[in-house]
Amino acid sequence: MRGPLVAGADGQVVATPSVSRFSEVQSRQRRTSLTVGVTHIVGRALMGMPPSTWLLVDVSLLAVSVSAAFTVFPPHPNLEVPHVALWQATAIFAFAGIVASLVFGLYERETLVSRSRILSRMLLTTTTAAIVAYAIIYVIMYATVSRRVAGLSLGVFFVTGTAIRFGASWAIHKIQRGLLVVGSSALFESFVRAQSEGFLREYRLVGYATTGGGDGPATADTNFLGPIAEQVPKLRDVGVLDIVVGASAARDPSVMDWIVPSLQAGCRVTNEAIFYEKATGQILVDEITPYWFLFADLKVHCDEQAMFKRVVDLTTAVVGLCLSAPLWLLIALAIKLGDRGPVFYYQDRVGQHGKPFRLYKFRTMRTDAEDGKSVWASPNDPRVTRVGRFLRRSRLDELPQLVNVLVGHMSIVGPRPERPDIVDELCEKIPYYSERHLVKPGVTGWAQISFRYGASVEDSKRKLQFDLYYLKQMSFELDMIILFRTAGTFLRGGC
Repeated sequence: MRGPLVAGADGQVVATPSVSRFSEVQSRQRRTSLTVGVTHIVGRALMGMPPSTWLLVDVSLLAVSVSAAFTVFPPHPNLEVPHVALWQATAIFAFAGIVASLVFGLYERETLVSRSRILSRMLLTTTTAAIVAYAIIYVIMYATVSRRVAGLSLGVFFVTGTAIRFGASWAIHKIQRGLLVVGSSALFESFVRAQSEGFLREYRLVGYATTGGGDGPATADTNFLGPIAEQVPKLRDVGVLDIVVGASAARDPSVMDWIVPSLQAGCRVTNEAIFYEKATGQILVDEITPYWFLFADLKVHCDEQAMFKRVVDLTTAVVGLCLSAPLWLLIALAIKLGDRGPVFYYQDRVGQHGKPFRLYKFRTMRTDAEDGKSVWASPNDPRVTRVGRFLRRSRLDELPQLVNVLVGHMSIVGPRPERPDIVDELCEKIPYYSERHLVKPGVTGWAQISFRYGASVEDSKRKLQFDLYYLKQMSFELDMIILFRTAGTFLRGGC
């Protein structure tokens, strides 16, 4: 593009400076727009990547780094102990890396939203992978591996894996997809709360709208935008890319009058239960209806899965009891030396189908902590002894529940069991709370690795949202993820 031509000082014809600058600005704007568009596409793709894809990325990084290490530092041919071959080292380091990554939650969505979390989990993963790999090579295979090969392989994996995740975190924070909620203010507040807890970081909450008919908030609310029909023409202007529709709004007869125009405007329109479940790994209790259970396809009555789960429970409980036997003696001695009280503690808890059973634990509280009445526990409960605080942080106080698993009262993975009187209170105050008893309670569970220590009715309500997610998504793969994460909690001492 050229502007008006004028004669220069030397008689040559040149374009006017104003038009030239205008062209440069337009070109820069196009490049910026293209960069932003690419960033948004990459960011959305990264947030949508399943854990299996990240796992393949890490396996590829380890394979390349091990191959490069063998090239730079070839094994000496005259070693007294045989050196592992390239394919053996690749398989061992890949296996160790995968196990360590699952233990420390490296493939979770929340990892990518925090650079400090990326760095700490990559460091824990790399260190643990080195320990596991050396244990396999030296103890099981009676072989050796060059320290330079191991150091370079894991060093390259740590640097490249961290750099890739830092780049992914940057792209994710850049996208900030505009999110509009159609429903009540309570529904919108649940999204605000979820974002404050580390979820939905890739979204920018624009506000909430209603279906009309005078169903707006009773008081002034800066987040309330008005009826959704009036907002459709403005969606592009305010950058809305996702619309989440609440259960009550979805039943409005005029719902299709604005959903189709919203789709035509390039927005993704999603039911709140589906969106919230995929984005946060929990189910919104306040927004589900009895119809949710008709379409959730809960797998609580699958005989084949129940039988397989029972086999896994028995195997894990037997192995766990054998491996932890030395710890039992040390824990019992520490408790006795602490306050000379009893080592074990038992309580009545509510199990599958509401049947009570007796649960066993190592005692972590003073002997006078309760006087026949259930009291909510808290993270810094003054009734907890010094030994008990360590046992709770490391989850070692739960070891005697392996006996409950052997007997059949509990499973290794499932919703945590509660006291009968507390269950009665929660069933009155929280909708669908009793539905968590459709499966056996567990020593650990999805709510335990996803939410803080429950100390109130509101906390129990939040934990129920994770329990319902587990009931719907229950599978061997999810159980393994929970077990790996629980192992990570144990190794980190509950930090």
